[in-house]
Amino acid sequence: MNASRIASLWRGELPLATVFWEYAIAWGTLINLLCTGAALVAFLNGAPAWLGLLLHFAAIPLNILLVVSIWRAAERENEKPLAKFAPIASSIWFLLMLVV
Repeated sequence: MNASRIASLWRGELPLATVFWEYAIAWGTLINLLCTGAALVAFLNGAPAWLGLLLHFAAIPLNILLVVSIWRAAERENEKPLAKFAPIASSIWFLLMLVV
């Protein structure tokens, strides 16, 4: 992902459906599960606690970017049904990904 794509995400310029379903739900969940899996492997192999925690929380910057972009895209596309559902769902998703 290049800098202009990240900037477009941050400003909420990409289509809400793409950001929500493809980036957050599909890719974001996969990346969070991979980070958690890496943290579990680290803990099981006796790695220092700081390393396991670092691996587990490594996806937080991406999660923040995705939640902010969903909220901003929903403001831009406020007449679509997904615009009412996506901001709340993305906030719940963010909280779940902190735990998972």
